[in-house]
Amino acid sequence: MTRWRAARPLGGRIPEALWSRAVELAARHGVAQVARALRLDYVRLKRRLAIKTEATAPPLPGFLDLTLGLPPAGSGCILALTDTRGRSLRIEWARPLAGEVAAVARSLWEATA
Repeated sequence: MTRWRAARPLGGRIPEALWSRAVELAARHGVAQVARALRLDYVRLKRRLAIKTEATAPPLPGFLDLTLGLPPAGSGCILALTDTRGRSLRIEWARPLAGEVAAVARSLWEATA
């Protein structure tokens, strides 16, 4: 980037090859850090990273079937959820009621939709 800036014509645009490399670095090290180090526009770099991420992200499922079968009375219950970003949540009940499990699952699902 420094060499390009030294040799560029006044007002010249950054070549796509340099933008692509900056986007790769931003994905690995963060948009703010790369934008600051390379003296790039933060918003433009963030927008380019978002476009690249959307293009390479796997499609979200159109339908997800949640089966909330509960164990026999007296035993515990564990609700484990994981999203496409790798975040996970685990809730354990000593004596669950079907309504409680369904309500928690529904509220979590609606909050992420």
